[in-house]
Amino acid sequence: MKKITVASIASLCMLPALFWSQDGSAVPAFARKYQTSCYTCHSGFPNRNAFGEAFKNNGYRWPGGEEEDHAKQEQTKIGSNGWKQTFPDSPWPSDIPGFAPFALYITGPLVNYADQVKTSIATKSSQAGTVITPETFYQGGPIDARILFGGTVGENLGVVGAIEGFSNKSTTTNLRVTWSFSPGVNLGFGNGFSAFTGLSTPNSVYTNVFPASGTSTELNYVAGGKEGGLNFIAGIASATTSTSPIPNVTSDRFDDTRYIRLKYKLFGAGLLSGAGGTYGNEFVGLDNSLAIGAGLVSARQGILLSNFDPIPGPLPAIASTTETLVYGVDIAGNYGNFTGGVAYSKDRDLGLNNYAVDAGYYVYPWLLPRVTFKNLGVTGALNNPTIALSLTAWLRANVSLAASYTANTHNVAPYITTANGTTLNTDGRNNANTFKLTAGLVF
Repeated sequence: MKKITVASIASLCMLPALFWSQDGSAVPAFARKYQTSCYTCHSGFPNRNAFGEAFKNNGYRWPGGEEEDHAKQEQTKIGSNGWKQTFPDSPWPSDIPGFAPFALYITGPLVNYADQVKTSIATKSSQAGTVITPETFYQGGPIDARILFGGTVGENLGVVGAIEGFSNKSTTTNLRVTWSFSPGVNLGFGNGFSAFTGLSTPNSVYTNVFPASGTSTELNYVAGGKEGGLNFIAGIASATTSTSPIPNVTSDRFDDTRYIRLKYKLFGAGLLSGAGGTYGNEFVGLDNSLAIGAGLVSARQGILLSNFDPIPGPLPAIASTTETLVYGVDIAGNYGNFTGGVAYSKDRDLGLNNYAVDAGYYVYPWLLPRVTFKNLGVTGALNNPTIALSLTAWLRANVSLAASYTANTHNVAPYITTANGTTLNTDGRNNANTFKLTAGLVF
């Protein structure tokens, strides 16, 4: 297996075409800036590889202090370097991208399928066998267009984001602005692209068993040498302006949720250098690695749902008034063409246990089958586990096609009695298995 060196990363950059995704550090603006391949930072979007993680940890700049050496498009200067000598009597000089930092990403389902949902227990209002939701099987929609943007401003600022939701005529802006004090010391603010809940983080199986972070101010600290390293994340978030599944409360607070995460990468490419270690699959930048992590999310009363809205479909979510602390551990890694991880979390107040297992294998650099098992605890009932099977193909550098099937291991959704005595699913309605074929195109 090949060692990861600066030269090997440079050769990876020579792979043809640009590879773009909905994730912040995969914004085409960065690919254009360095005129490099998608596989420099990604092992298939939205998953960042080791070098992509180092790029993020350096404030969306090339690791090793080699930004100017690798940038192929110059920044537009705002002011002169001499202004640094006359500050504060003059503004501090800066620069902005010398190109339009935008791209258009179009994505949506080509095929949708969901099982029929019907009752199995007679009640006063309905007979057993009453259809609640008919079987659905149709083509297309909703197709969403997203405007991706990203770039750096001056020596310290990095910006990534997306404007999305055009399909439902209600656009939202997901944004993360990061101030990099030095390589590996970053303070970010925004309602998206969090270092804690960013799904594109390598081996991010732990995100399945933790609440999302919300609109947060977040410290992302990374330390380490050529191989492995330590990553510490801490943040505070407001819930009501969050894009996560958190209900509105009467008055939002600056610190609705507080969270921390510690990850130690035992071996593999450096979290800060992006080099060192050994390639398992050099074509997608997948390094042989192993990392262990631990996390904790604390919330004010009434903020968190009872374990992340456990019952999908027409039944209402259960807002818990006691779930205030979730903590857990995880282990994840890569070897050769294999990538995977396991995660566990527990709610202190309700005593709910949550498990997730995620595993994938690169049959080819452009073809990734994956299986995810998720088992979230349910209040007052048996858990409601799901197994998701997916196959993602990158047909071209900027075109993806993903098929996913989600199956419930229990036919009947949980019968739940809430804290105030309300019962849900008294009619014994079944879980609905689903299938979706989704395409993505960016230019």
